[in-house]
Amino acid sequence: MNRLLWGVLLLSIGVTQTTKAQWRLLYKSQDITQPTATGLDLANPITLIEPRGEWSKYLIIRYAHAKRRLIPKKQVWGFIDSTNAIWRYYANDLCRVLTHNGTWVDYAIYRSKSNKNGRSTVWYEPGYSRSLDSKIWSTWSEAMADVPAGYIVR
Repeated sequence: MNRLLWGVLLLSIGVTQTTKAQWRLLYKSQDITQPTATGLDLANPITLIEPRGEWSKYLIIRYAHAKRRLIPKKQVWGFIDSTNAIWRYYANDLCRVLTHNGTWVDYAIYRSKSNKNGRSTVWYEPGYSRSLDSKIWSTWSEAMADVPAGYIVR
């Protein structure tokens, strides 16, 4: 009976412990493919990256040991959140990278607006670009304008 109790206890602990990815700052688009953890990341991991607001110049970086740091948005390309979603800052917009390969990138551009009641409405607008570092356009045809005629993109 004692072994069964310990087995159930260990199993329940294993099931309730969910594994989350670690938040990471990306200083350039090539950092996406870099290894995720270094010794410094494990000692004091980032627990949250949040923008102070649409017009703010800074990001709030929160660490596991109750420390926080402000980093200028212009210093970073973007970040990876706890769900392994890739976010990019472009022209004061927060853009989530949906798909990317060597030919194109699809984005979901985060938008929000406060109404009279003080509640904010959040929606996403599509965005497209040729690479992770190129300009983000609102239509596919604008983003692919420099593609030669007859070249198959998708």
